[in-house]
Parts: sequence; structure tokens; C-alpha cells
Amino acid sequence: MTHYDLIVVGGGVSGLTLANRAAYRGQLSILVLEKETRLGGCVHTWQAQPDYWLELGAHTAYNSYKNLLQILQERHGLEEIIPRRRLGYRFLDGGRLQSALGRIDWLELFGRLPFGLLRSKQGLSLADYYSALFGPRNYARMLAPAFAAVLSQPADAFPAQWLFRRKSRMREVPRRYAWDGGLQRMIEALVANAPFEVATGMPVTAIRRQRDGFEVMAGGEMLVCRHLALATPPDAAARLLLDSLPHVAARLSRIPMAEIESLAVVVPAARVRLPELAGIIGVEDDFYSVVSRDPLPHPRLRGFTFHFRPQRLDSAAKLARVCAVLGIAPDDILGVHETVNRLPALTVEHVDQVAELDETLRDSTLYLTGNYFQGLSLGDCADRSTREAYRLLKTHHRHHRKEAHHG
Repeated sequence: MTHYDLIVVGGGVSGLTLANRAAYRGQLSILVLEKETRLGGCVHTWQAQPDYWLELGAHTAYNSYKNLLQILQERHGLEEIIPRRRLGYRFLDGGRLQSALGRIDWLELFGRLPFGLLRSKQGLSLADYYSALFGPRNYARMLAPAFAAVLSQPADAFPAQWLFRRKSRMREVPRRYAWDGGLQRMIEALVANAPFEVATGMPVTAIRRQRDGFEVMAGGEMLVCRHLALATPPDAAARLLLDSLPHVAARLSRIPMAEIESLAVVVPAARVRLPELAGIIGVEDDFYSVVSRDPLPHPRLRGFTFHFRPQRLDSAAKLARVCAVLGIAPDDILGVHETVNRLPALTVEHVDQVAELDETLRDSTLYLTGNYFQGLSLGDCADRSTREAYRLLKTHHRHHRKEAHHG
């Protein structure tokens, strides 16, 4: 059996951030296991043509992702970032594009806004908080579809306190940016010359709790570690912990998941009738959003990723909807790529569930991270992983002090 100080299950931003932070000063032996043959998780870059790529998962990074940016700076991973142009989103309602301003009921807004500005978000859903702040009609017409587009799922029950949180920024980085070659280049930077091992195509099939750590069965091999971090979706973590830590698995299994069917197309720029835009918000449509590649312009091509509501349309019907929205013929499409993304469907009740879960893990050598602790963004994932890595290092150093004392 191969022994490690830490095994991280999951090679997305959450797992790679935790591994990088735990590898501080190279004092721990660390292995990252990823079941897929690629790293990245919800980062999914499609190289459509040699000089053109599209994102089918996360689309944009921001300079508020400070914990993630600090690691990338250490790994020289900020040298290839490129700023994104600031373009607006439009609403698509009944076949007509509208700006956000065109959907506002101004009388309702001015009657509500002054009285809600000091209201706390604590314990309120997006629907509760913003309906009171902007009015129920404004929420239904503008904010509900916009929030669903941002989160790629129905968002009414999402905790209001987890959206638009104030965060410190790395000012020397553009406010919004990408990498030359796509966000997959960011993932590559997180593992370039990193002081830990990475194994892809290694699904974990079993975890057993031992007195001094964990046994992890992966790829037909038994691995042993003192510390174990799960950077997987909560339902996957629940399945892995069902036998060894059933009380933790039970809490994780209560977190519902949402599926998003994403389809990206590349078309000649001259064939698209839409003006340049950041994206489209669907209003009672088959898709939550369309995210455009226009903020990273190309002289000949335009690209669009449609995030469809699950189990509504087959591939042919999705392409027909794409053509209708873009005003193109099927023969205009130069390339198509599809994937299914999965995200936690978080509600107000989940805030207390996270607090209970953290209390359960406080003195444990099990570490949980991912996009189900305080938000769905890459920055939220990196923030959670950084905190868990610091908890791990404190636990590890405390254990070593005890061993030295008894020795």
C-alpha cells in the first residue's frame, strides 16, 4: 500500500486549490485523484478550431477570486490572462430582445426600493429578499430569469446572503478576464510544477476509516492517507462516505443536484444577425441562458453556449432552437459540442446544514470542499478550499506536536 499525508479526491478548482494550499513549503506528501481523464471539473474548454475556443462550464473569472489568483501568481499562471470586453446581456421574451431597463416597472421600483435597502439578507431566499426590495413584478419579470441564468437552475430559493457578497479584489488583474486558450489553461497552471502528484482516470470506489486515517481504493489500488479531502459533488461524497462516516453521508445526501444540458456552436460572424453581446437571458424559454464569446472577439467567428433546462429537448430540437435564436441555418454551424453539467441546488435551509456539517468536521481529518458551501463560483470554491487547507495544516501540526511530546 502507498501512504500519503493527504489524498484529495477530485481534480477541479476546489481540489487543486486545496492541494496547492496544503502543499505549503512542501512538507506533506499529497496525491490528487480524478476519475475523468481530464482535470477541471466544471471548467470545460472546447477547442473548436486551432485559434478559437468556447467554454461549456464556467465562462469568466473575476479579480475578486483572490485566493485562486494568489496561487496562480505563485505558479506564474497569470501571464497569459486576457481581459474580457464589457458587453451587456439581453432578455429574450416572446422572440424579442430587450434590455434590463426595458423590463422594469419603475413605479413599483421607486415605491419599494427606499424601504428595503437596510433589510438584512440573513435567512432569506433570493425571491423573498429581492421581491421585497424591487417589487414582485420586477422580480418576476427581470430578476428571477436573470438569477436563473447566472446559476443555471431555478434560483428563487437560493440563499440571498450568498449572492453579491463583498469580496476583496486583486487590483492588478482586470476585473473580468479569461486565459489565452480558455479556462483550461488556468487548470494547467494550477498543476504546473506543483509539489504534489496528480492521477487522472482514477475513480475512487471505496473509502474505509482507519484509526490513524483512511484507506482509499482507487483504480484497483489501495492507498492510505492520514488526511482525506473530498472535492466532489455532494452526492458523490455521500456515496463514498456511506459506510465509513454515515452521519456525514446523511447530511450530504440531503443536498439536491441540478443538471444543465450545455450545447456550444461556432458560426461565421457574418451569418449571425444578433448584435454583439455578453449573452442572452431566457424568459420562460427552453434555456436558462446563452453565453457569447463576443467579449473575446475574433475576426471571422462567433461562438455561443446555450445552457438548456434538462430533459426538455433532444439534440435536434436544441439545434433548431439555436438556429432560431441566432437567426442562422443549420448549414451555417461550423462545429457543435455538448456536455451535461451538474450543480448543487442550494436553498436557504442549506446555510444551517453547512454550519452543522462544519461543526461535525471541526476536529476531523476529513475535509470537504466544493461549490456547495457558500456559492457556485470558482472563487467560492477556492475560498472554501483555502479555509479547509488551513484547517488541515493546523490539525497536522498539532498531531506532530503530540507525537513529538509522547516520543
